[in-house]
Amino acid sequence: MRLPALLLACFCAFGQQVQTPLPDGVFSIGGGVTAPVVTHKTDPEYAEEARIARLSGNILLSAVVGVDGKARGVHAARPLGLGLDEKAIEAFIAWQFNPGLKDGMPVPVLINVEINFRLVRARGVWSLARAAFNPPTGALRPVLTLAPYPPVYTANRRNGSVTISFDVNPNGAAENLHIEKSSDPALESEAIGILRGWQFRPGTKDGQPISVPCTLEFVEGEDPHPVR
Repeated sequence: MRLPALLLACFCAFGQQVQTPLPDGVFSIGGGVTAPVVTHKTDPEYAEEARIARLSGNILLSAVVGVDGKARGVHAARPLGLGLDEKAIEAFIAWQFNPGLKDGMPVPVLINVEINFRLVRARGVWSLARAAFNPPTGALRPVLTLAPYPPVYTANRRNGSVTISFDVNPNGAAENLHIEKSSDPALESEAIGILRGWQFRPGTKDGQPISVPCTLEFVEGEDPHPVR
């Protein structure tokens, strides 16, 4: 089966409520404070690691737009993983804004922006909805190098998801697999079988390969994070 064609979409969603403390001198939208307005937007690239994993989903970025219309302190308030967070931040830093206003004067404003990464896929196809690594302090996380999926699928299968925690060992293989949650027990063995075929460049610390914990959310069926 051919890999799905790539479709990338991104949009701003200002004013989403996220529990982010306001730095001194920074305002939130509302109460007489207007939202910054995008004047130039750069679409992010799709990370190769995420592409081979068929990772799709939404990243929520948080940033402060200054009186000069530039974003600062950009970070992923809701990350996606496998290099997409870094790609989203890299592109967003290049965005230009008309600054937010308070009483007609430009002020620094905290905003939240949702970036959407999408891979077009048919019903019944397995893909990935989120990836999270937990390397020790000072260590580099593993990098996914090979992610084979089943070559065929059943088009009338139900949608479902399986979240698996595991360790990427110093040889770059998944071990100590554990099902964290699943929507359908019938999907669990298939998801585990997929993961056992994946290969990683192992995480390292001080130049030496180490074991690093990881959590992946597999989905089978239609997009679990539709563009709103």
